[in-house]
Amino acid sequence: MGMEMWLSRVLCLEYRRNRTGRSSSVTGASSKLRKGERMMRSKRCKPMAIAALSLWVGATTLSPVQAQDKAGNAGLGGPSGTVLESGLIHNIVEWDGGTLPAVYERSDQLPITLNDVRKLSASKFSETSITKMLEQRRCACDASVDALVSLKEAGVSEAVIEAVSLHALRPNRFIDLTISLDFEGKGGMAEVSTQARKGYLYLIIPDGSRERVFVGNLQAILSRQWQRDTLIDNTDLLLPKKVRRILFASRVLLKVHGEKQALVFTSTKPDIYTSADIPKADREAAMEFAFNYPSSSLQQSCSLQALHRQDAMLADRWYLVRTHFECEWD
Repeated sequence: MGMEMWLSRVLCLEYRRNRTGRSSSVTGASSKLRKGERMMRSKRCKPMAIAALSLWVGATTLSPVQAQDKAGNAGLGGPSGTVLESGLIHNIVEWDGGTLPAVYERSDQLPITLNDVRKLSASKFSETSITKMLEQRRCACDASVDALVSLKEAGVSEAVIEAVSLHALRPNRFIDLTISLDFEGKGGMAEVSTQARKGYLYLIIPDGSRERVFVGNLQAILSRQWQRDTLIDNTDLLLPKKVRRILFASRVLLKVHGEKQALVFTSTKPDIYTSADIPKADREAAMEFAFNYPSSSLQQSCSLQALHRQDAMLADRWYLVRTHFECEWD
């Protein structure tokens, strides 16, 4: 017997037992009155059971954050049983028209790092000179208490350490992510297909004990026009070739710094919420991109390019050819 049915029966029996105890002291009641009372019991019992069931379901359903917390307790990418809406799962079509990262004009001199500060101090540069450099060029460095203590242990003066703390770039807490999807057709077709061999494109980036999952429904993307949707003609003398390019962009949280491994793959599954949900065949075909997420930087720009082509045998199908993921920090 299911939990819902068991709970409903227990509540109804308890309600009837209480009513029977109260009515047994009343004598001489007619059979019509008893029949009417039984009907009322039944009508009252049903809403009570429904209300109790609602409370029970609410108490046993995991919130989105609890779902990945539970997965995290089982290890990175543990199983998730609910659709996550806590900022860990991103549907990229919702980014249509999102702001693209600003074009950064690199200066001649890059920001100073903690290692630069140690070298300058060890080479007997004056406090005034090092402080002036930090004012002019800023410090792309970790300015946490532990990092400042390490400078002190390396013999850096307190005046320079104060300048590092004052002129350090703010810690990275997000990335500006742009996803560029290219669909390369053979040209000459009356109608372009919206079908794909595997209908969902995924990008998964670890973030501490959790994972940021980005998904695009290729059929939905191909069947609509978007704000950044262009047609590029790459036709040569021998082969007509046109490429449809669609861009999605957004600023997304990424809290934990350090070495990371991004996964890119396509799948027929629409419900992949962590890396543990990836089918074996999709995981073996996934492309991996290693990158280092710095504690601070002048920019936080990452991009994914994915190229799809029409299938040579099935012209109404698209398949993923290659992808590339990279980030720029300075």
